[in-house]
Amino acid sequence: MSIDSDTTDIIRSIPGFDKLDADSVSAIASASSLRSVADDTALYVEDETSLDAYFIVSGIVSIRTRIPGSETFSELLTLRSGAFFGVLSFLDGSRRHMSAVARGRSLVLRMDGALLKAACESSSVVGRAVYERFGQAAANNSRDISMELRNLLAERS
Repeated sequence: MSIDSDTTDIIRSIPGFDKLDADSVSAIASASSLRSVADDTALYVEDETSLDAYFIVSGIVSIRTRIPGSETFSELLTLRSGAFFGVLSFLDGSRRHMSAVARGRSLVLRMDGALLKAACESSSVVGRAVYERFGQAAANNSRDISMELRNLLAERS
């Protein structure tokens, strides 16, 4: 995968990656690619086995889940520029349990899960930075989803 300066600049701008040396940034960049997505484009879908993680450079991404027994989806989380998503599957290797869909044109940094895991295994500095940042993102997203679920349950009462 070729590394362009836009990708490395974006990685350097991410809190937690901003203090990494050039080799560490290059290792993450070599596993990453910029992707422009149109409105209503699925970045991943429920039950997918991908380990890829994403960072929103610009735009909005909706995290949705299917309501059991129907084909209707409920939006649980709205993420904006500067947010990570898809990190749980990277962290634990599980299938996706929700879908991620662009709301409006968005630019995301896609981090190939297999390549990024290899970079983490070859460098403890990269591994520590990636797992720490992804752990923080997973905790934040889980907390926000819990609040949204509480609100949805309150509406049903």
